[in-house]
Amino acid sequence: MKRRNLLLLSIVSSGLIPKAYAQVQPTFPSKSVSLVVPYVAGGLTDVLARVLAPRLTEKWNQTVIVENRAGGGTTIGTAAVARATGDGHTLLMTAFGFIGNQIMMPNLPYDPKALTPLFMVADSPSVLYVRANLPVNNLSELIAYGKANPGKLTFASSGNASSPHIAAEQFADMAGLQIVHVPYRGNGPAINDLLGGQVDALFDSPATMSHVATGKLKVLGHGYDQPNPRLPKVPAISQAGIPALSQFMAGGWFGIFIPTSTPENIQQKIFNDMKTVVDNKEVREALMRTGVDVRSMTRTEFANYLQSELTRWGPLIRSRNIRLD
Repeated sequence: MKRRNLLLLSIVSSGLIPKAYAQVQPTFPSKSVSLVVPYVAGGLTDVLARVLAPRLTEKWNQTVIVENRAGGGTTIGTAAVARATGDGHTLLMTAFGFIGNQIMMPNLPYDPKALTPLFMVADSPSVLYVRANLPVNNLSELIAYGKANPGKLTFASSGNASSPHIAAEQFADMAGLQIVHVPYRGNGPAINDLLGGQVDALFDSPATMSHVATGKLKVLGHGYDQPNPRLPKVPAISQAGIPALSQFMAGGWFGIFIPTSTPENIQQKIFNDMKTVVDNKEVREALMRTGVDVRSMTRTEFANYLQSELTRWGPLIRSRNIRLD
């Protein structure tokens, strides 16, 4: 060992290799990994994280802990990761709030540039559900009902500025409706009140189709711009023959972020390992059972996608005066 170190020192001193290469390079993983979810436990982002965590634990031979740090419209958990040591051992799994907050909050408690988009896990169309006893059976009837009852049509969501909220506001804006937004602390409570008839409508994932099959809810359309094989009998809202909705498109996305200060070799290793895990047939099927569509993007494609989201949703959020509180 001493001879090897002396040999390395002599080579570095002679200038044959850069000194940087003689330094101990950071390794990953060298301890447990925290996968921070800035949402409450039980929501879709949390569920997806808990599908991935045990497989990543196997891959890395280190425990991957899902850590729910909800609050502040996802800013608490997001800020914690943005300030974390850039060694790969603290990751963020988040969704639309990462984009929405940049538009709605001029004084974020973190710099969005301190986080780098690393891995796009999945996306999902926003599906429009209504309570079973609402006297409508299609989009045209819903719009007619809303116009006949201005300010009375209630749309639940998983929280202010969440993707279901944004979808509802987009729908109302295009259809010319006055709606009442009813925010909940997560999808679960929102679905429960929709099932109980306390609210009229909700944009949610395809997983909620299970309640349509039992007659507890009705489904009117989905937010992809093309027919979805996972929803064969549900029309795309943009293709329902209603001109005002011809440009409607809404859905949720779910991705992994990492502190930007993390060395490039570690970022690429985590990306590669995540891709290996998600490409596993059993993992893909487990993810898809939650109602999402697994997506494959390069790191650059994911970054470009997020930039397009900022450009797309900014005007709607500002014109509808959508806020976190």
